[in-house]
Amino acid sequence: MKRFLQFRLDVDNQCLWRREDNGEDRRIRLTPKAFCVLHCLVQHAGRLVTNDELLDEAWPGTHVQPQAVKKLILDLRGALEDRAKRPQFIETVHRRGYRFIAPVHEETSQPCLLSTPASPGRLVGRDEPLAQLHELFKKALTGERQAVFITGEPGIGKTALVDEFQRLVSWEVTGISIARGQCIEGYGGKEPYYPLLEALGQLCRGAGGESVVETLLSQAPTWLIQLPGLLKRDNRERLQKEIVGATRERMLREIGHALETIAANTPLILVFEDLQWVDYTTVDFVAAVARG
Repeated sequence: MKRFLQFRLDVDNQCLWRREDNGEDRRIRLTPKAFCVLHCLVQHAGRLVTNDELLDEAWPGTHVQPQAVKKLILDLRGALEDRAKRPQFIETVHRRGYRFIAPVHEETSQPCLLSTPASPGRLVGRDEPLAQLHELFKKALTGERQAVFITGEPGIGKTALVDEFQRLVSWEVTGISIARGQCIEGYGGKEPYYPLLEALGQLCRGAGGESVVETLLSQAPTWLIQLPGLLKRDNRERLQKEIVGATRERMLREIGHALETIAANTPLILVFEDLQWVDYTTVDFVAAVARG
């Protein structure tokens, strides 16, 4: 956990929190690549991080135009309410890269297993659903897998409820892994398993990501091959030969075994948002998880 001024960068769960004037923490939405760039800058605070380094960090093994970094920096400045001409956080080094200039402090995680209550709830009228989520989470901590659906009318605060639950368990439980995938409304077809692949990418790039990659490499190669930026060329060519003729049933079996291994030592929460736009393959995965 890294803190700079009013912000807290949760590296384990790949999210950014801002402490408001009233003392409440508010989650700042970042895309996975924007988080990746911010993490890189914060990790090397005080020194120049070149455009090439940021490109390699956000798009490993892929040729991308440098303008892509500028777009992510613009998004980060918007999230941090930073100004390019008078920066508090991200300083531009003309034609070379960027430097994170705010003081960064390392923060240790809170003691584990709900022994110390987190700060008071931030949502009015949401104590009951939060308590229900906590009860289900306690069951999951004992090894009893849980599948939870949060439903309601648009704008009722479903995402806010999930954000608050994530904030609480991140403070209360040491070593927890949380990854989120976004279901996308598609007009020209949808990529199979899109939200799950997005969540797996976050796990692979977060704290302990090397272990997740190794688990996928040995137990779920049909999934790792779909995240080419995480593979070395030799492994990529070998896996491409290995998975020829792979079926959907094989993919479901592999990811089930891999997630069991990943969650064996540390609690794991997967969050899929906007399930009204979910693809059928992800529905199969959710059904398989629920049956298990």
